[in-house]
Amino acid sequence: MRYAFRGLAASAVLLLLLAKGAQAADEASSLDCKPDGNQQQMNDCALRDFRAADAALNIRYGEVMKTLSPQMRVALRTEQRTWLKGRDPACKRASKANEGGSIWPLVFHSCLEKSTRKRTAELDLWKGRQQ
Repeated sequence: MRYAFRGLAASAVLLLLLAKGAQAADEASSLDCKPDGNQQQMNDCALRDFRAADAALNIRYGEVMKTLSPQMRVALRTEQRTWLKGRDPACKRASKANEGGSIWPLVFHSCLEKSTRKRTAELDLWKGRQQ
């Protein structure tokens, strides 16, 4: 009887933790973006804009890759990976003065967005390359 109660209690705790995790995921996915709102709302806009830029980059990358010769695909993939490895650290450096402040997410995500949009435009230079 004692062991059955422990098992039931453990199951209840597990269900509670899973429910809290799902709630936290829902909260993280819902953004309250208002460009002229409070700091959190402006931060949410910056995150939303970065996510949109990142999605556009991924679409463009796929489109460009389809136009390339196999050799150029390897070259672009290598260049893209190098760019990705440098983007976040560069934006962390650019936003270092704001680290720990409430504006840091806005500055960091705005930098990521700008860098990502610039890279998206650069991908067009690769279209149709054969060598």
